[in-house]
Parts: sequence; structure tokens; C-alpha cells
Amino acid sequence: MKKKRIVLILLCAVLAFGLFGFTGCGGSDPGTDEPNGSTELEEKEYRVTLFFANEAYISTGDESLEKFMVYERELTSKPGDVYQDALELLKASPEEGYGTVITEAVKFNDVYLDGDTVFVDLDSNGLNGGSLDETFLISQVVGTLIHSFDEVVQVQFLIDGEEVETLMGHVDTAAPFTKDLFAE
Repeated sequence: MKKKRIVLILLCAVLAFGLFGFTGCGGSDPGTDEPNGSTELEEKEYRVTLFFANEAYISTGDESLEKFMVYERELTSKPGDVYQDALELLKASPEEGYGTVITEAVKFNDVYLDGDTVFVDLDSNGLNGGSLDETFLISQVVGTLIHSFDEVVQVQFLIDGEEVETLMGHVDTAAPFTKDLFAE
């Protein structure tokens, strides 16, 4: 009887230590591939297609010219940051002839993927301009995201976290934009 009690106590102790061992330190956090629950992901190389305004079109208004010029380049980024990092590249023209309406005044609060939609949350400060500015800003962002990332089907704009009818008062932004934006 005493022997059975000792075996039972030892068995309970082994089970208790085993349970604490499985729930303690180490291992991976569900949803990540990183040890110890880290949500930091490794940087990866991406090939992005950036949309810039054709400066010749902007200066002349010549409808026979292409409105946009594409520029492909490599981007090293963490998967969760890649959409915003790609858009930040639009702030500087890569070569002569490539223009941009996305200046340092344009701030991206957040850029994230939800399903097949990238949400681009802009800061309300720095969003001003005419219809051409608004059209080109939208086109540069949508073109870059849809043509750079296969998982992106549409782009929805937000201002300060809220859906809005327009960014600068000229173009309807209530619904998401798709690749059809470029079907003119």
C-alpha cells in the first residue's frame, strides 16, 4: 500500500513537471516561425515595380505621351513592412524624367494587407493639391502595389485611420481601386 502511494506521488510529480515544461520557456509562438515567441521576421529580397509620373507628360500635357513610367528595383524588407517600404521609395525619383507627387510631406501612417486588399492610411497633414496631384498620387500608389505584389488585388485609402470619400477633394476614394484604374 505504501509502495503504491509513493509510485502515485512520483507519477503525479512527473506529470506536473512535464506540464510546466511544455508551457514554459522556449519553443515557437503559434503563428510565427520564430523561436521564443518572437514576431520579428527575417528580411527578404523583393523585386518591386514603382510607378512614377512622366515629367514630359506633366510639363506638356501631351496626351500622346505615357502618363506613367515604371522603374523596377530590388527592395530588402521585412514581410510586414514591405508594402510601406515600397511606397516610401516613391518619394525620390530614380532618374531624370521620372516625377513624383509623393513628397516628404506625404506621410504613410500605416500600410497593411487584409485579405487581398492593401489599406493605405495617410496622415491628413500634407495632403493638398489639385486634381492632377490627387490622381497621380492615387495612381502611383495603386500601380506600385498591384504590379509589385501578386497577393494585392485592390487598394483602399484611409486618412488618419478612417475611410474617406476623397483624399484632396477631387477623386472618389470611397471604394477600393483595382488594376482597372490603368485600363484607359
